[in-house]
Amino acid sequence: MLTHPSTEALLPRAENRYVLAMLAARRARQLTSGACPTFETETPNQVTLACEEIGVGSVVYRYGKLDVIIPVHPRIIAAREAALREARAKEEEERLEEQSRIMRQIDRQPGEDVFEQVGISAQDASLIAERLISHVTLMEEEERKAAEGTEPEEDEATEDELD
Repeated sequence: MLTHPSTEALLPRAENRYVLAMLAARRARQLTSGACPTFETETPNQVTLACEEIGVGSVVYRYGKLDVIIPVHPRIIAAREAALREARAKEEEERLEEQSRIMRQIDRQPGEDVFEQVGISAQDASLIAERLISHVTLMEEEERKAAEGTEPEEDEATEDELD
């Protein structure tokens, strides 16, 4: 039984006792869920605090405003869950494919281990790469000059360097 504020004092704020009880219960649930009280009080009881808020007028009942809950058909729920499972499976499959693609790329990239297995040091490998790049550059230059119609100049020093 509610003593402070009395039920009779709160009745003018709602249509009837049932609506008053529902309003107080709804506000008490909100307070229990973590809603902030509208004013300071020493009351530890959430229901009493909700009734005090109704009595002060900080919580009001709106005539005709009801929360409408439409139940969802079980088939709709099952279809949503199936679509969610399918989406998760697709995401997992894409993630696994991405991981395998990354692993294939890592396997293709030569590391220092490959050179050491063949007996070539990293310095020797970089020298070979530099010579290869310079040779390719020379070949491209010769092809460009041949396309222009001029004879490439014979550079004995570059040929000696390549040998």
